[in-house]
Parts: sequence; C-alpha cells; structure tokens
Amino acid sequence: MDSSEKMNSITYMDPVLYKAAQKGNIGPFENYQTRLDQLLTPDENTILHVYLRNQSSEPGFTDFVDKILERCPPLLFQANKRGETPLHLAARYGHSNAVKVLIDRAKALPVDPESGVTEAKKMLRMTTEEQDTALHEAARNRRSHVVEILTKEDPEFSYSANVHGETPLYIAASSWGQEKVIDEILTNCISVDYGGPNGRTALHAASKTGDHVSETARKLLEKEKKLTKTTDENGWSPLHYAAYYDWSARTVKVLLEYDASAACIAETEKKRTALHIAAIQGHVDTVKEIVSRWPACCELVDNRGWNALHYAVASKDRKVFEECLRIPELARLQTEKDDKGNTPFHLIAALGNEKKQWRRVLYKYCYNKREVCGLNKRKLSVKDIYFGDFGDFGEIQEEILESLEDVRSGPLGSRIKVLKGENEEEKEAMSKARESHLVVAALIATVTFAAAFTLPGGYKNDQGPNEGTAILVKKAAFIVFVISDAMSMVLSILAVFIHFLTAFIQGFKMEKNKEIDEETIEKLFEVATLLTMIGMGTMIIAFITGTCAVLEPSLGLAICTCLIGMNFFILGNVVCGFIYKDLRD
Repeated sequence: MDSSEKMNSITYMDPVLYKAAQKGNIGPFENYQTRLDQLLTPDENTILHVYLRNQSSEPGFTDFVDKILERCPPLLFQANKRGETPLHLAARYGHSNAVKVLIDRAKALPVDPESGVTEAKKMLRMTTEEQDTALHEAARNRRSHVVEILTKEDPEFSYSANVHGETPLYIAASSWGQEKVIDEILTNCISVDYGGPNGRTALHAASKTGDHVSETARKLLEKEKKLTKTTDENGWSPLHYAAYYDWSARTVKVLLEYDASAACIAETEKKRTALHIAAIQGHVDTVKEIVSRWPACCELVDNRGWNALHYAVASKDRKVFEECLRIPELARLQTEKDDKGNTPFHLIAALGNEKKQWRRVLYKYCYNKREVCGLNKRKLSVKDIYFGDFGDFGEIQEEILESLEDVRSGPLGSRIKVLKGENEEEKEAMSKARESHLVVAALIATVTFAAAFTLPGGYKNDQGPNEGTAILVKKAAFIVFVISDAMSMVLSILAVFIHFLTAFIQGFKMEKNKEIDEETIEKLFEVATLLTMIGMGTMIIAFITGTCAVLEPSLGLAICTCLIGMNFFILGNVVCGFIYKDLRD
C-alpha cells in the first residue's frame, strides 16, 4: 500500500473513541466495523499508543491491551509517525506488565523462516525515527524493571547508538539514580556497547555526572578496564572530564585506582593532560590525587611547553597557585620554562591590573630567588615584566595575557563561558538576596525599637520616684519581653551593619582595583542571615510574652495567644524542611 492509499484508508478517531482509548474502555471497540489498525490520530497513534501514554500501572491494567490485540494483532508492530511502537511507549512510561503482554503476544507468532529471528526479538529491536529501541526509552526514563525484562529477553543483541550517538548504557550513565538500570544492562547483556556521541563512552558520561555515580564508574571499569584509555574526538579521556568538574573528586580516585597511567594521556591538539585541566580549574584536591597516583605526569607539558604550574597561574586564582606550590612534585616546576622561556612567575608578572593580588606571591617565591627564574628568550626577567622596564612592555604583556586566555580554548573554552555566565547570574541573585535581607533586618529593628518605648501595660503616672516607669516591671513575662525585644533589636541592627559593611568592602576594593574575596563576602552574608533569623525568633518571643503580661487576668486568652505565637516555630521548621528537601533533591 503506497502513501496515498494509506492516507485514504485512515479513519481518524472521533472524541468518543479517543476518550474510550484513554480510559481503556473496550466497549466502543467491540462492535466497531472498521479495522482497528486503521483507526488513528493525526500523529498516526493507534488505540494502544493512546492508552499506554495515558495510564498508570493498576490492577487489570493489561486487560485492555490483551483484548485489543486479540481483536487486531497487527497493532502489536504498528508505529506512529515518529516510528514508535506500543512497546516503545510501554517502556517509556514504565508499564512493565504491558511490556510482558506485548512480548508474550509476539512470542506466540511464528518464527521468520529466513532469518530465524523470533517476532519478539524483532519487536525488541525495532527503532524509531531517531533509532531509539525500547531499551533506549526505558534507560532514558529510568525504568529499571522494564530494562530488566528487555535485556533478559534479548541478551545477545548489542543495542547500538541512536542518531545522536547514544547507546542505552551511555544514556543511563549520563544521569544519577541509574545504578539499577546500569546493573541490569551490564549483567544481562552478553555484548555491551559502551559508545556515546563525539567519540565519548559511558565512562566519559559517568565522569561528567559527578561523585554520586562514582560507583557507576567502578562497575563500568570492572567490565571493561580499557575504557580509561578511550578518548573522544578532542582527545579527552574520562579522567580529563572528571578533573574538569569540581563535583567528581571521588570519580577521579576510582579512575586512577583502575589505571593511574591515564594521567599521562594528553589531548589531541593542545596536548593538555588531566593534571593541566585540574590546575586551570582550580581543583587542588584533584591535582593532589593525580600527582600522588602518578608523580611522573608532572613532567608532561602542553604544546607550548606549559606545565601544571603555568596552568595554575592561568586559573588566575592566587590561592590555587600557592596550594600547588605546597605539593613537592609541583614545587620543583616553578622555575621550569616554556617554549618562550617563561616560567610561571613570568606569567604572573604580566597580569597587569591583577598584579596586586599576586605581589605577595612574587616577593615570597620569586624575588628572593631571582637568580633561579632567570631570563626568558627575550632576555627579560620577572621583575622586568612586572615593572615594565623596557620599551615594548605593552606588546610583551599583551602577548602573555593572550596566551593565558588562549589556554582556555578548545573543549575547555565553551564550558568556561557558561561558567562565567553562571557566576554573573549567581552574583546578581546574591545581590538581590542581600537587598531583601536588608529590608527584613531593618524592619525588625524598627518594630523592636518602637516596642521598647511603647511598653505593654503602660507607665506609672503617680508622682514620686517611680513616675514614668513600667507598670508591669516586676512580672516575669514582662521581663522576658524586654530581654527578647532588646535581643531582637540588637541582632537585626547587627545584621544591617554587616550588610552595610559588605557593600562598603566591595565598593572600596573595586575602587582600589583590588581582588574581592567572594568567600569572605559569602560568609558575612551567611552570618547576617543567621542573625536576622534569630532576630525573627526573639521578636516572636517578645510578642508572646508581652501579650501574656497584659492578658494575665484572662488566662485562657493568654494561653490561646501563646499557642498561636508558638506556631511560628512549628510552621517555620516545616517550611525549612521542605526547602532543605528541595535543595537536596
């Protein structure tokens, strides 16, 4: 049947039939005269497609599937416009019982005499427009029970990559929480395809995903140890990716445990090793781990002769550089020269506007040993570059600065741009958070200050030495009110002061062109937030005790007010619990 004949034979489902298919109501289809495989939606979804994507696995769930296939067996293999069969949808939505029914139905069909392949295996191997099998769908959607069924039914088939270069194993390794899926594929499949897009493997994917899949990396290596040496189209090994991401420290350990020599693998073009990548990213713990496992890798340089210390300078983080110098194997590299004769200190000297944050490093490690650093190939010392004591200083400085920026090109560069954008977004979000916190702290300070001069119960009007004093001064509830009100006011004003101080420090350092220590700013912000939260709590206590002090004659009303006020702490804990759970997830 050609396409025109097929179009003429299609009967689009009317709303009544569509809703019946959604709900699994077999009634309207029992006496339907037209063939059920010709009853389609505009996307050529069949009755089974509509049903499977609108159901949850419940008792009796497979009855509709069974009855429809009893009436129209061709629906078992019929695909929609995207090439998706009912099995693809059952796998995607985790309908394991429906998967079993579909496979059993296919098993009941006769074996193809030419190929010798059962109809069940043919169905399992059918692909969509994007070359996804049902196993691809199950792996992508974390349907471990379905993965178990599919892999046990066809263990000898090697599920190859789709049009995006993704195999089911690569898809599973690309996200956390897929340990069960990976276990089923590795355990049940006789021939496993580890491939992924752009020459990457499932181990590359696991190395990028983070420490929560470090055990995934271990399982992959137990099956195929040589994956540590497989590089992608840029020459990056799994260790390169693990060194690049700061959340993959444990994965780095796993990779090095199985093959420490992977630390010597250099990328194709720029010849950077995982140690270079870790250094420029500022991941000192990863640097230490790599050096401790394979010390000789410190001698490896990139295509311009830069060692790991040159890359630590390129990170533009003084603390990272100093931490690297505390590693003996790296400390020996501080006077090693690149292809242009520049030591890491020659690069530091050219940092221009950033000199001030590096000045202490130069004085501590370089100027006291000036004879060690020597001259570069232009006969310039570190001090010459730092002070610009030559005619073409601007040209030399620009050349070195370009080298420091160029080192981030290639596969490293695109991610850096993203990270810079993320950092800017984080700073903007932090700025907005400070503004809102400042408003809250100022409001608390204002309210508590006013409460101190409008005391509950009022003041004594009798003439004498006690004139103007608080009437309720001797009551315990009033005493607690005064103390908690004073605490709330002091804490909130202190929070306001910290926010003011933070803004002053940032403004001063920007004006003086000095480095802003973001870590210190964040700690100050955390302290101010804590003080504001405690101030809120003490303000509620002041409200409760102040109210109780004036309502003492009406004990029931006082207790009721107290209970209502205490709800702040209960509901506050509940809200904090939800927020913590959301952040953790």
